[in-house]
Amino acid sequence: MKQEERRAKSPFVFATDPGLERGSGDLQATMLRLEQYLGRYLQQEVQVMLSQNYEEILTGLEEGTIDGAKLGPYAFALAQARLGVKPLANPIEIPSAKGELPPPYRSLIFTRADSGITHLAQLKGKSFGFVGPHSTSGYLVATFLLQQAGIDANVDLQPRFLHSHQVVAQAVLRGEVAGGAMMETEWIRLAQKEHSLPLRRLATSPLLSRGPVVIRQGLPTQVERGLLAALEQLHQSQEAFKELLLFPGHRYTAAVHREHTLKTIADLAGVSYATVSRAINGRDRISSTTTARILRLVEELGYRPNINARSLHKGRSDLIAMLLPTLEYPQINEIVAGIQSQLHEAQMHLLVCPIGLLDTHERVMQQNAYLHMLTSGRFDGSILTQWSALDSLALDNVIRSGNPYVIFEQDILSEGLQVVYDWLREQGSRKIALIIGPTTWLEPATLQRFGAQFPDICVYQLTDMEQCTNLIERLQSSLEPPNAFFCSDDQTAWHIRRSLKVSTEMPLLVSCGRTSLARLSGWPSLTFNGSTLGRVVAGRLLRMLNKPMSPCEEHVTFHVETSTIS
Repeated sequence: MKQEERRAKSPFVFATDPGLERGSGDLQATMLRLEQYLGRYLQQEVQVMLSQNYEEILTGLEEGTIDGAKLGPYAFALAQARLGVKPLANPIEIPSAKGELPPPYRSLIFTRADSGITHLAQLKGKSFGFVGPHSTSGYLVATFLLQQAGIDANVDLQPRFLHSHQVVAQAVLRGEVAGGAMMETEWIRLAQKEHSLPLRRLATSPLLSRGPVVIRQGLPTQVERGLLAALEQLHQSQEAFKELLLFPGHRYTAAVHREHTLKTIADLAGVSYATVSRAINGRDRISSTTTARILRLVEELGYRPNINARSLHKGRSDLIAMLLPTLEYPQINEIVAGIQSQLHEAQMHLLVCPIGLLDTHERVMQQNAYLHMLTSGRFDGSILTQWSALDSLALDNVIRSGNPYVIFEQDILSEGLQVVYDWLREQGSRKIALIIGPTTWLEPATLQRFGAQFPDICVYQLTDMEQCTNLIERLQSSLEPPNAFFCSDDQTAWHIRRSLKVSTEMPLLVSCGRTSLARLSGWPSLTFNGSTLGRVVAGRLLRMLNKPMSPCEEHVTFHVETSTIS
C-alpha cells in the first residue's frame, strides 16, 4: 500500500521522441511549459524527459520509470510486442487552407553534394551516420534501402550512431561521415534553416506511418483520458512546446488498438504488402535476403497471420528503362545484350532511351521528358549513366519517385580507370596527362575527380578538338613534358596522336573504350566484356527490386588491350 501511495504521488514521466531538432529557443523553459500544459489535463505533476535514444525509453517503460512516450514506428512495434504497451494517440495530417498536406514521413539517405557519390553502392567501405538502432527512418528503413543496393550496414559500412537526425546531417556536411540517414521532415527543417543545403539525396523510402504516443500498462483510466485530451487539443496551442511532441501540420487522434498486421511489417521493412505476403508464404519472385529480413521482423514482433486476410497486389509493369546520352558507347550492343539476358530470366523487359546528339537546350528538354516518363510509374526501375546522375535536380526526381536505379558505368569508374593508371605506372610513366575530349563517353567531372587523386596526373579538358594541337605543342615543349597521355576516348586519342611530334622517346598513348578505331590504329586501350558488364548492372537492379536471381555472381574484369587487328 505504501509503495502504491508513493507511486500515486510521484510525477507522471513522459519521454519525447529522441533524435529530433528541438528548436533554437530556451529548451528548459519550453519543457517547463509543456509540463504545465500536460499537468493541467492530468491533474498531477508531469516530468518531461528528453530521451537520448529509444533503448532508454523502452527500458523505462519496462521498469515503470516512464509512464508515457512518443515513439517511432519501429520502437512502438518492439514495445508493443515485448512490453504490451498501449497506443494512446496517433498523429494525422491536417490539410492546409489550400488543401496542401505537410511533408511526408520517409527515410532519406544522402551524401555531400561534392562527394562524387551518386549511388548507394559507392558507399561501400565508407563511414556512415545513423540516428540510432531503434530509429525507423534513421536506421531500420535505411538499412533496408542499403541492403537492396547490395550493402550490409554491419559488414560493408563503418556505422556511427549519432542519436539525432540533425547531428547526422551536420556530420555529413563536415565530412566526418561519407553518408547518412535521416527523416525527410528533419531534412526539410534543416534546409529551411540553412537556406542552402549542399547535400545530395541518394535514396528515399516509400511513405511510412508515423509512430504513436504510448502509455505503459496499469495506469489509471483517468490518467489515460487526461493525457488523450491534452494530446487531442495540442495542435491548437500557439506555444512552441507542441513541437516537442508534434510535427507542424499534424494533430493527434485517439489510437485504435490493433495487433501487428502485414502492413506493419511492410511499413517497417520498406516493401509492399504483397512482398511480405510472398515472403511469409514462401512463394517465388522474391530474393532470399529480403525474405530473411522480413522473417526476422515477423519473429521479432511476434506477428501471427490472419487466415482470413486477403492478399493485396501492387501493380508491376515489368519494364526497365535505360537512359543514354547517345548510342555511341563502346560495346553498347554487348552491354544491352547482357542486360536483356539477365532481365529475361526475371521475366522483365528493357526499353533503351537515347537522348541523341542535340544542342544543350534540346538535350536538357529531351532528358527531362525521359525522366518524367521514368518517374511516372510506367517503369519498375531505371539504368542511368553518370551524365544523368550528376544532374542533381534530375536525380532527385528519380529518387523521390521511389523507383530504384543503378549507374551502369559504376564499375568502369571505380575499377576500370584504376586499371589504366596502374598499367601506365607499370610501363614506367611518372608524369601523366589525362586528356578529356569533347567526344568523351565518360562524364568529364567524374574523370577530373579521378585524376585529382594522383599527384602524377595533370588533367586537361578540351571543349573543341581544334585546341588539341596547341595543347600538345605546349605540353611537349614544357620543361617536364608528359611521358604518357591518358585519353578519355578513342577519338580524342586519335587527335592527340596526330598532334604529337615524332621523337626518339614517344610518350605512351592509352584510351578508354577499345572501339574499332583503337584496334585499327594500334594504341593500347581499356577494354572489358560488355555482356558481363550488362549482366552485373542488371543484377544490381534486380536485387533492389527483390527479384530472385541465379546464385552465380559475375565480376567485370578490366585490362589494357594492346593487340591490333591484322
